[in-house]
Parts: sequence; structure tokens; C-alpha cells
Amino acid sequence: MPFTGAQVETFDEVPSRLFHLRAHMFGVPLDVLHVFTGASASIRVTLGGVLPIADARGPEMDRSETVTVFNGLCVIAPAALLDATIGWHQIDEHDVRGTYTRGHQTVRAELTFDDDGDLIDFTSEDRLRASADGKNFTPQAWSTPIGDYRTIGDRRIATTGAARWRPPDTPGAFTYLEFTLDELVYNTCTTAFIREHGAPHEQRSLAVAPPPGRTIRR
Repeated sequence: MPFTGAQVETFDEVPSRLFHLRAHMFGVPLDVLHVFTGASASIRVTLGGVLPIADARGPEMDRSETVTVFNGLCVIAPAALLDATIGWHQIDEHDVRGTYTRGHQTVRAELTFDDDGDLIDFTSEDRLRASADGKNFTPQAWSTPIGDYRTIGDRRIATTGAARWRPPDTPGAFTYLEFTLDELVYNTCTTAFIREHGAPHEQRSLAVAPPPGRTIRR
């Protein structure tokens, strides 16, 4: 199912994340909104802009989105890793383990690099897979292989990638998302994001003088 997505992440003392995905299901608009601000995270899915399909939130969601923020730091804004609360352990010449703390959540991931030193995969056991209605969560390994590095502005960055779940009782991985990076903008704000992408009305209060961040349009 083709989709377009936009994302804003801010990296200050408590990083935040907004991600809006828009696609069409049987010709009807489908909107997915991830919101992680303060201590709480949520995912809301609506059909036609009005019919709620899923609403995921709670401690499992908070932990899962902490993994996603860590992933964003590593993939899109590695310079911000210098100020983040992360402990590193080298596994071998191509792999390191990172332990990231955001608020009360501490998560871990393994990062894999190629011979040129480019990050090519990020794998974590701490992101939980939500059920279709967002009410239940299942522990599964989650990974985001990336590649096709290019220079955008003055930064060299991966421009293609995927997101995969690895069910414990199934061989191989299930790829549920593939993306191509179209645009990368640093030092933007959540106000412009919500105005452009039409977040549900209950989320519009997020548009308040956030710290600098970045936007991804896919």
C-alpha cells in the first residue's frame, strides 16, 4: 500500500517525536499519527479522518516509542547522540550495543556497520508489536535495515530503508514498511508539521514553540 509520511523529531533534554502517515484503503484516506511528547506516547489510526480504527497507548507504547526515538537519533541525527544518555559496548568490529535512557525508560539496540563505517542496520528486542486495534502488545525483535547513502545538503545520510518484525515462532522477518527519503530539513518545528499534515483535532495543542528538530518527508 503506497503512502506518504512526514516526521518531526526534537532532540533536547527530553526528545519528542511526531510521525504522520497517510495512505488509502479501498479508496478511503487512512491516517496514522504517532505522538511522543513528555512521558507518554500514542498511535492513533483513523479511516476517512473520522472513524477510529486503533488507539494504542500505555507503558508498552512508551517503551516502544523510546526505541523509535533512539532509532531516529542513530539513523537521521547521529550528531545528537553526543548529548543523549547512551552507554555503548562494542561487540565486534562491525557491531555495537547501545543502551539509551529517556525519562523512566531504558532500552537497548544493536547497531551494525559496514566496512566503510556506515550504519546499515538497527535491531532491538525492546520494541513491542501492537495488535490491530492497539490494545495488546507482543514482544518481537524489530529492525530497520538502511542503505543508499547520499549527500543531502551538507550531510551524508541513508535514503532508503525498511522496518521489520521478527516473530519468535516464524523463520525470517516480516517487512511491514519500506521507505525512500525525499526531503530532510533541520531546525524546523512541530507547528508547521501539524498545520501542513492536518493532525486530528485532539493533537493540535502540540503546536507550541518546540525546540529545534528535523522533518522527514517520504
